[in-house]
Amino acid sequence: PVKYYNMPFKDKYSVGKALGAVNWAMRGKDKKMLLLTPGRIGTSSPELGVPALFSDISEFECICEIADSRAGYNPELSYGSHFFQDLVEAGILYNALFENEKTIAFRPDLLEGLPNLLLDFDPKAEELSDIIRVYDVSDMDLRLCNDMKKERILCYKNG
Repeated sequence: PVKYYNMPFKDKYSVGKALGAVNWAMRGKDKKMLLLTPGRIGTSSPELGVPALFSDISEFECICEIADSRAGYNPELSYGSHFFQDLVEAGILYNALFENEKTIAFRPDLLEGLPNLLLDFDPKAEELSDIIRVYDVSDMDLRLCNDMKKERILCYKNG
């Protein structure tokens, strides 16, 4: 989130376009994709999150908006917005991670050793490769569980 926040304002629109390249390349591949994004996805204001069209993220199985006070992101949740309705109608799981007592652990660093596949999807996105990371974790046997009533989400390695 901090690197995205520090990007020049005019360049932030390229992030949504690069996500769209990944989204369209994965269409029909029968792979499950999770998107972790700083702030609000689909915003028209890049200072609040990532400007993207629904068609840029329509193939993701789950989208998680991440708050990060270091970057100034405390996502205004997409609940109630037209964009959120699109997520619901498409069956995309939506969640948000906040910096509070409910977030027990958030460890994106566990993925850092994996190769970034972004350029396989969008060769023109080299300048974004330190901001957007695309990992293939299909060999890791990861599980994602969500309990909406208890407002809990858990991603773990099976076994």
